[in-house]
Amino acid sequence: MKNYILTLFTAFSFQFSYSQSLLLKGFIGDKETNKPLSFATVEIFSLKLGTIADINGAFELKVDPINVNLDTLTISYLGYSKIKISIGDFLNLDRKIILLKSNPIVIDQVLIIPKTYKTVKLGITDKKPQSYQITNIYYNKIGNIIENKKSKMGWVKSANFYIGEDGNPETPFRVRIYDVDQVKKCPGNDILNKNVIVTAYKPGWFTVDLTSYNVQFPIDGIFVMMEWINCGDKYYYSKEMPRKDANGETIKEVRKFYGQTIGSILNQPEIITWGITVGNDWTPYTFNHKGYINAMINVEIAYPVD
Repeated sequence: MKNYILTLFTAFSFQFSYSQSLLLKGFIGDKETNKPLSFATVEIFSLKLGTIADINGAFELKVDPINVNLDTLTISYLGYSKIKISIGDFLNLDRKIILLKSNPIVIDQVLIIPKTYKTVKLGITDKKPQSYQITNIYYNKIGNIIENKKSKMGWVKSANFYIGEDGNPETPFRVRIYDVDQVKKCPGNDILNKNVIVTAYKPGWFTVDLTSYNVQFPIDGIFVMMEWINCGDKYYYSKEMPRKDANGETIKEVRKFYGQTIGSILNQPEIITWGITVGNDWTPYTFNHKGYINAMINVEIAYPVD
């Protein structure tokens, strides 16, 4: 079966091109230990721009030098307090080092898993994807809302992602789980407050065991996301893509992508897939091909037996 790639970058992000850009380079670490915070997030919301630090906590980001005193860097990492610093102040730092303070999450309610429970799989469970595969660049997130149709508290046992044949299936990615923002109906707060970074190695359904993290499945449901992270140049790949020119003729161009792809299912009756790039807001995946295209993601939920 011939596969097609859908890239979310053009849908969820804005690109900036500067004739003379300023390169910001720095290091993000733990305030107590000075150890690097691998894959920390750096964002400039005013420019809808950002990046992800590499495994050594180092980051690079190009910006327009005109407004450096007006724009602010926001640096964040799961389980740590965010830091905001103006670009001007960052440039005045001697060593360009940002240290974040650990911010342990206090859980109001701990779900005690009973000895007897029933496991239910929720989300898209098709065995194989259809033609389209979804790709991205390394600082995007994409995932699905998982509704709690039983309307009672449960426990997330695992998250499952269909890794597509295109790209590099072995690329590490971070699992993100959010509650549902009741106003915007988009992803809200992280409820998986650990950095769970995994590698699938091959195409097909890939299961991430979350039993040890005590992630609750609230009555309002959750969003389960894959986050592409910065793991190096070796995970980039090129693919020839068709497009229409100004005369309506089909031409082919070589485009560069990063990491793995996610399988998708066509002609779905509703939108369940959302995405985001650093510096931007959450956006529903609204590409409509006689029905919506949704990513192949599901979860296993344990419910207490009544």
